[in-house]
Amino acid sequence: MSSDGDDLYSVFIDYEQKRNFSIHDVSHDRVMQTTAQNDFEMQKRTLKHILKDQEFNIPEYQRSYSWTEHQHRQFWDDIRQFVNADLITDEENVSDVFFSTMYFAVDADSEVYDVIDGQQRLTTTHILLRVILEHLQEIEKAAIEEDELADLWEWERNTIEELLYVVGDYGQREPRLTLNKHDAEFFDALIQGTEAQIDYLTSDLEFDIHGNNSNAIRISRCRERFGITTDELGELDVADSLPSNRFFRLYDSHEKLLSAYEFYHKKIKTIVDRADTTDDMVRALLNVSRYLQHAFHVGEYVIRQAEADFRMQIFEILNDRGVELTKIDRIRAAVVNAFYDPEDGDNYIRKWESIVSEFGGDDGRIDDYLSVYLTTVDADVDTIGDASDELTNAFDTRKLDGKATPRLEDPEDAKEFISRADELVGYYKQITDPDLDRGDLQLAAHKQEIQEILIRLNVQGMDQWRPLVLALYFHADANSEADAATLYNVLDAIEKLNFRRLLVSENPNIFSNIFIEAVDEFELSPLGDTGLENELDRTLIEYLIDHTRSEAASLFGDRFINLATQAQDWNTRSTKLLFGRITHEHYRNSGGNLERTLDMSGIHIEHVLPQTPVTDSTEPVWLPKFFPPESTEEDLVEAVDRYLELEHRKRTESEADLKENEEKDRAKIEEYIKQRFIDDLGNFLLLGEGDNIRASNRPLSQKLPQYYNHVDEFTSIHPNRYFTPDEGPTDRDELENLRAQYEAKHNDATQRTKIDEDLKEEFNSLWTHATMKDRRVELLLDILETLRFDALEDEFGMETSEEETHEKVRELTDEVFENRISLQSL
Repeated sequence: MSSDGDDLYSVFIDYEQKRNFSIHDVSHDRVMQTTAQNDFEMQKRTLKHILKDQEFNIPEYQRSYSWTEHQHRQFWDDIRQFVNADLITDEENVSDVFFSTMYFAVDADSEVYDVIDGQQRLTTTHILLRVILEHLQEIEKAAIEEDELADLWEWERNTIEELLYVVGDYGQREPRLTLNKHDAEFFDALIQGTEAQIDYLTSDLEFDIHGNNSNAIRISRCRERFGITTDELGELDVADSLPSNRFFRLYDSHEKLLSAYEFYHKKIKTIVDRADTTDDMVRALLNVSRYLQHAFHVGEYVIRQAEADFRMQIFEILNDRGVELTKIDRIRAAVVNAFYDPEDGDNYIRKWESIVSEFGGDDGRIDDYLSVYLTTVDADVDTIGDASDELTNAFDTRKLDGKATPRLEDPEDAKEFISRADELVGYYKQITDPDLDRGDLQLAAHKQEIQEILIRLNVQGMDQWRPLVLALYFHADANSEADAATLYNVLDAIEKLNFRRLLVSENPNIFSNIFIEAVDEFELSPLGDTGLENELDRTLIEYLIDHTRSEAASLFGDRFINLATQAQDWNTRSTKLLFGRITHEHYRNSGGNLERTLDMSGIHIEHVLPQTPVTDSTEPVWLPKFFPPESTEEDLVEAVDRYLELEHRKRTESEADLKENEEKDRAKIEEYIKQRFIDDLGNFLLLGEGDNIRASNRPLSQKLPQYYNHVDEFTSIHPNRYFTPDEGPTDRDELENLRAQYEAKHNDATQRTKIDEDLKEEFNSLWTHATMKDRRVELLLDILETLRFDALEDEFGMETSEEETHEKVRELTDEVFENRISLQSL
């Protein structure tokens, strides 16, 4: 430490000057400026005076703990200037601190202060004092050489404990600060130490959830972050009873509390590690603790015997300056205030807390849910986006300028509004769950089909369907097969409409009002008690079709066929989902196992003509075979040859790169091939992840054996049928011969086995732009079949004359490809 003068480690700063010390001490006013103490004309107290002999309660209308590292760094900066200062007598190199104002409310018959403003700073101060206490507790008194310093060490431990804890009615130690119900139990464990933390980790909270869940943390990881060692587990004899590998939900505010503890633990540990001796360590800890207690000044305002509304008004005006109140913070405050007085008010506050807990305290997810919920109950809110903007108006006691009706104005309406919001959370989480288990659906039938559609809808970039589906699902009788069929049929129609939108590149905003207005039109608000009427699905689907057609006629009839046929540069995610739908539909219509499903999480889009069609520029295989001279316009063949030449030069020339105009030509031809052929519907199939990686950019003669690694899965995927002997141009005997030769080569350790060259040539020549066009026609017909509506009589002509529809799609595709293989589009 400093040898030139006094510093944090060598001198004891005396703030109270009530006794004479034999150790090296100095009065605080001789080493620091006392600006906050002397220059503010207001009633102010030190932090120690605020904390001493007082209990604090964070009211339920307050936000949860929200400080992040940004605020912690700002707080620590005030302490750091003291830690790093030269504490030399008569040189005021450090200042005390004005730590903002704190507003408290207290009733005449209560000893507990409600914290109206300042809870973030108050909570953080308790965490920092707890960290300092832990470091003091780690020091053995016998290791301190100076007796008076040892006495001060013991005295400071007792002081911090008195500031942090109070003795409860039954003699147990309890924190002086109680957070709101959402955070109280976790904070108590954090602030009380190891045994309380282990009790928390072995309690009956929301443990044993899946690790993929939002905010999930393994118990062993949380134990490590608490700082609980394996030795401590052994001493407490809980090593075997702690379910270390299980997961539980660490809510957002709990994560922030734990992160605060870790932040200050790291800062204090750095100070401790810099000490040369145990005595230096003690002095440093005492000085930091006492600087926080005595040099941090607070403007204290106490409101006595104030009505709840008055306290709320102050809260709304005086939110913590460190972090602005979020929308969900304000809604929470409004809910608590609305149910402050009723006898059963706590019940509805608990319902609100249940909603918050279901989403792990994540404001964004809570906002998403409440916005969808509001659109189902308020006919004046037109879109989910509008609903998000109107949430604070809906959760209010008086009508303001917004569209939404204030739902907390009438006590009985408020109870119904909050109760139904709590009740619908489970339904909402199921319909938006990307890992939905069909067994969780509260339906009497069609669980598998509904699960498949919901999982696909949730990754299609459109959420406007959620209000309508939420309302239908809520009203569906769990024991009624008819209600389950209604939900399935409407979901099926919604997915068909959205797939059509995706295929013609229509904006999702065409659905902004349609699904929400349907809730009101068919009186499906969850605040009503009506069930699902007979034939509701038929009339509702007709409504959706009619209103969508008025917004986007391109999604129907011949216009849809034309646009879908002309589409290029197909989106792989949408195509994968569409192929999945076609496959599942084929499973059910083929008369086989109706319960069979395709696990789409392990399935990927495979490009037959690879995304990187040139792997070896000295012997390119793919492009010369895909564009054979005998069936390709001469100009296009020359362009492909030009591309191969430039690609080879780019990879092999040792001098400068291609000339600018040559690189432009190369990139232009490459993009042309990619958009018109590689990323085309006809070039896609579905493969399992491992097979997709192994097939990669290889020639087709090497890809096909990889396709057949899992033959049952590959051939069961209906869009893959072109590459099966039953429905494609592949000869069964030749395919089996090819697979046998590749298996023999794979098993030959000597690497002497060769593949028959004629066989390789046969399969490498199989995939051309002409064969891709043929397959594309079949896939377009599959799409028309899976997306057609029974409500639209023979919309695509497939019922009266499937052959004519086939020919129409063939002619349109011929026109498209005639243009594609012409250099006019290049």
